[in-house]
Amino acid sequence: FDKHVRCIFLSDILEKGADEIGVEDVAAVLQGRCAQSSVVVDDIVGVVSHQHVPFRGAELSLLPNLRVVSNHGVGHGHIDGAYLKGRGLPLGFTPGAASGPTAELGVGLILASARNLILSVERARAPDTTSFDPYWYGSRVTGATLGVVGFGEMGQQLVKRIRGFDIKVLYFNRTRKMALEAELGATWCQGGLEELLRESDFVVLCVASAPETRGLIGAAQFRAMKRSATLVNLARGDVVVQDDLVDALLSGTIAAAALDVTTPEPLPRDHPLLKMENVIVTSHIGSATKADRRRMAEMCLENLLAGLEGRDLPTAVHQRKEQGQKRKVDSS
Repeated sequence: FDKHVRCIFLSDILEKGADEIGVEDVAAVLQGRCAQSSVVVDDIVGVVSHQHVPFRGAELSLLPNLRVVSNHGVGHGHIDGAYLKGRGLPLGFTPGAASGPTAELGVGLILASARNLILSVERARAPDTTSFDPYWYGSRVTGATLGVVGFGEMGQQLVKRIRGFDIKVLYFNRTRKMALEAELGATWCQGGLEELLRESDFVVLCVASAPETRGLIGAAQFRAMKRSATLVNLARGDVVVQDDLVDALLSGTIAAAALDVTTPEPLPRDHPLLKMENVIVTSHIGSATKADRRRMAEMCLENLLAGLEGRDLPTAVHQRKEQGQKRKVDSS
């Protein structure tokens, strides 16, 4: 690919990891304010965002010959899709590729939290351990109630993987999915999110990061949950009001949390969540298998090439404006 197309890597120009690049960094490079950059904006015809590198309309507007933006991942809230759509430019993403492995991790986090797995390993390895406490109990997963917030591909994959535990499944979604209810043994909460929170032993967040989901779970929602409940976040850190989560855990409003995503990532080393025994924090590894990351890269590249060649993107948030029928993959 790089024999035919000149590739510019912001991480090389800025000497930062992709996950460290912010809005001001992108602006500095494209506005010519970065001493290490010799980027000619007129030459840029395609943009790839990896690890949530942000691209606002203000920066994208500096690229007069832009043809396509391709996102490496499902969540695309860091890209100004409204600006691109208004300009008639396609935006690609990689739906489905991350859902399966992230759902697997979700099952693992539920089990690890319920059965004190991380603490148990630490105590078994500790040099001062001389005996095991036979009365150190965890929680039973079999027969529990699982509440899935967001019943898109990831939420559905999670339910498929955990059904062997004879678990009761509730779901909350912006639209009811009746066709899947019998297939997956899931029940839609007519009483909305509060009903799900009130009834669930494990609340798993599987929603996309969007303006309407940011801060979705805060103090009021924690008060609605069982005191014995566990929050599992597979979505994005900003879906949860993190300070409210800390308060809920410290006060015993909820029992535990298992988080693959936080705000920021990684957390400051002195953050309260890293000091609590009833909290598991993993390093955003939901899709981190070789096979799945390779598939995501392939989908991202396929979208990029299609956009550069003026074809419909195989998996698009939205297609090029002047093309006929717009195809859209449901990421809800």
